[in-house]
Amino acid sequence: MLSIRLALLLLASAVQFCSGGYVPPTKYLIVSNARNGTIGYVKLSRTGQHSPVRILIDKQLVHPQGIAVDQKRQLLLIADSELKKVVSYGLLVREDGSLGVDEQTPVAEDVEARWVTVDGLGNVYLTDEEQGKVFKISAQQMLDGDTEARPAYAEAGPGDSSGGVAAGGAVSAPGGIATDNFHVFWTNKEQGETVGTVMKALQVPGRASGGGGGSSNASASPQLQSPKALAKNLAKAYGLCLALDSLFFTGPDKRVYAVKTTTPSSGDEGVVTVVASDLENPRGCAWDGESTVFVADRSADGVFAISGPPLSMTEASSTKVVHFEGAFGVAVFSSARKSSAAAASAALWAALLALSSALLASSPSAGARRM
Repeated sequence: MLSIRLALLLLASAVQFCSGGYVPPTKYLIVSNARNGTIGYVKLSRTGQHSPVRILIDKQLVHPQGIAVDQKRQLLLIADSELKKVVSYGLLVREDGSLGVDEQTPVAEDVEARWVTVDGLGNVYLTDEEQGKVFKISAQQMLDGDTEARPAYAEAGPGDSSGGVAAGGAVSAPGGIATDNFHVFWTNKEQGETVGTVMKALQVPGRASGGGGGSSNASASPQLQSPKALAKNLAKAYGLCLALDSLFFTGPDKRVYAVKTTTPSSGDEGVVTVVASDLENPRGCAWDGESTVFVADRSADGVFAISGPPLSMTEASSTKVVHFEGAFGVAVFSSARKSSAAAASAALWAALLALSSALLASSPSAGARRM
């Protein structure tokens, strides 16, 4: 009986440890400064009293613009148009809660990339405004260290020896880019009112929609999978970010817009909503995974917060939450407290095992066997 009491006491302690309440992940807002080649960050707070800005990277970059976070692999991706590269850094959270990075690793080379995004599988997408192409670095290339970016969608089409599916005029100086694991979205910085301000296309060009199996050959019926315009409200747009089923994008008219990712059944572009109009020179944006969209404003030297889904899709005032000179790209990194969860799980399993052993040892059948 004593062993059972001890096991129950251990179990009660383990349950108390595990039921200490949900501890939300620590989130960090990462910002690029294209003017001086630095990357900074702040630790976000639910009270709005964020930590002071700290410098994360202050060397090896020249003109960092668009940035993205591979949450699963804890990588920071940076598009540097002057280096003509997309590079990555491993992200790490130190014991004191500060953020750090490891060494720089090239992801894509010989591309004048200004914007970059990554999907859940680790495939990296980037845009090259000068070449007029949307490029891809596959997850396998990331593992192999292959830095040759392959065109996914290109203005030139099949006759271009560099590859890529003809975009049917849908790629026109592409800018900001986002992905939802099935589609890739980008903004155009030229002829947006005719070509499309925000475009949507399948990640795998030429694959039949909804087809189970079938060829994934990029040359297979590309006209059936030509990119669709979700918005044609601006001649040019800059940053682009995904928040649930909405795309937020920034324009040269000091505004931030939103449009649904779904393609209208009529074939026309979707309904565009103005969500902020009080900025100066907005560029990159990022969703925090909850209810806030952060927008970098390079002229206002900071990052602004606006209400995002599911709370609001209507125009509201933006609030400056971070002062950072020349803010251009922005991303959110979420660090879960895995060590605490693992310790709680281990404690609970140990307690259950001890209780099971004690019950088996005290059962009548166990006593008969000992006789």
